[in-house]
Amino acid sequence: MHVLIVGDGQLGSALKQVYTAKPVQITVWAQPVFDITQPAVADQVADLAPDVVINAAAWTNVDGAESNPDGAYAVNALGPKYLAEGCARCGAALVYVSTNEVFAGAPGRSYREYDQTSASSAYARSKLAGEVAVAAALRELYIVRVSWLFGAGGANFPAKIIAGADRLGALRVVA
Repeated sequence: MHVLIVGDGQLGSALKQVYTAKPVQITVWAQPVFDITQPAVADQVADLAPDVVINAAAWTNVDGAESNPDGAYAVNALGPKYLAEGCARCGAALVYVSTNEVFAGAPGRSYREYDQTSASSAYARSKLAGEVAVAAALRELYIVRVSWLFGAGGANFPAKIIAGADRLGALRVVA
């Protein structure tokens, strides 16, 4: 099996570590050499012909997406669309990592995959547009909606809470 991991941030790095220990071939594409927002990505994926593509590249700065919605859309919607087009041409499956923020708020139960979405922020709209784009381009895909990721390194929620507590002494957090 050949797995293409797109992105080498917190998630991409963790996936690389996991797959390196498995008997599979892995390829990692990351910036600055690889730019997911370019249409040529579809050709590059089709030429590589992996079995699975995991899109770990994302615009994750929620506040930054409000000031640059076009940038967030390019990374979170157009890039995945190009990946999906390449996957469709070579028969690869695609894993698209989205966000729980495509939903409006707590329904009083766990969300299900077919629940109504209501993306209210530029970030959430860009991720939802990515979901729609990959679903339109590809049949074999997996959309994974996650909240905050955490692990070794990276700008994750536990790291931000610890840094804030160290700096301020006490924090108020809304759950």
